[in-house]
Amino acid sequence: MKRELSEILFIAFFLFASIPASAQEKQAQAVETSNARTEMLSPAIWVPGTVISRYDSRIAAEVAGKLIAVAEVGERFKTGDTLAQINDRELQLQLRNNRSQKQRLQSRFDYLQRQVKRLGRLAKSNSAAEAELDQLSAERDMLTQDLETANVAIARTLYDTERTRIVAPFDGVVVERMQQPGEYLSQASEVVRLVNTDELEIRVQAPLKVARHVNAGDRVEVKGREDSIVTEVRAVVPVGDDNSRMLQLRLHMKKSKWIIGEAVRIALSNGQAVKTLTVPRDALVLRNGETYLFTINQDNQARRVPVSSGEGAGSYVSITGDVREGDTVIVRGAERLQDGALVKIIKTDIASH
Repeated sequence: MKRELSEILFIAFFLFASIPASAQEKQAQAVETSNARTEMLSPAIWVPGTVISRYDSRIAAEVAGKLIAVAEVGERFKTGDTLAQINDRELQLQLRNNRSQKQRLQSRFDYLQRQVKRLGRLAKSNSAAEAELDQLSAERDMLTQDLETANVAIARTLYDTERTRIVAPFDGVVVERMQQPGEYLSQASEVVRLVNTDELEIRVQAPLKVARHVNAGDRVEVKGREDSIVTEVRAVVPVGDDNSRMLQLRLHMKKSKWIIGEAVRIALSNGQAVKTLTVPRDALVLRNGETYLFTINQDNQARRVPVSSGEGAGSYVSITGDVREGDTVIVRGAERLQDGALVKIIKTDIASH
């Protein structure tokens, strides 16, 4: 009986060994890999933030008058487009009056100019004409100043007329209308709220203690309800609030599904950085309360390694376990693997140090 069993095992081994290499490769499970690397990481603290627009303004009237048109909520505008219009009839009448006054002064100036030229010829032989010439010359010079004042009045009226058209100072969408057509506006009355929905950033309120560990240009992780991004700190406002003991940070906002007003959480450095081993977050497998990953040996076999995770660094996370810098770890396809399974690498992401 034992002899028969030995013969069966020998035949099975012979048959398995005779399987072509291509057939064995088909049995291997396809995976994507990366490599473990060392990073300088510091303890992190999660703080709240809000997605805001970099351009959010309440556009006000610059001149007084009756509002005859105003943009609807939800309308989009380009820079220079008309958001609202104030009745400019009174200013048009004022402009006509300004120009009439200038014409009257111009006529008087031209008359005096001719008189000065005529008396200039007589003054050479007539002392009386010389005295009159001095008087007319002085009057002409004063009219020159009056003409300049008239030009300024015309320019001011034209400027006020232009300002009856309330224009968009930047691209945006009207999110609120504070005035309605037919209402009389005083100077500086708010008319509409215009918000740019493309140029976004994240406003962060952080404890004062993080100011020592966070600088402009630092890369930080931001999490929303369903997704996360890694971005840079645009600015740190080094002034704390007396009551809340918080300071403000601004983060660059890359394209995402988040909208203005959405709440997010930001991981900020909260201590001195230390050198630690990291792997891609996708390499970690969380199952039945355990955390582990798979490395690959020289025979292309997956080896299950229990690990503990720590601080994050973008798409990487610090770990402790039987993993060394440069080890190949599986980042795609690990969920269905068993310890010792044969694998086939279809893509490798070599991390830069």
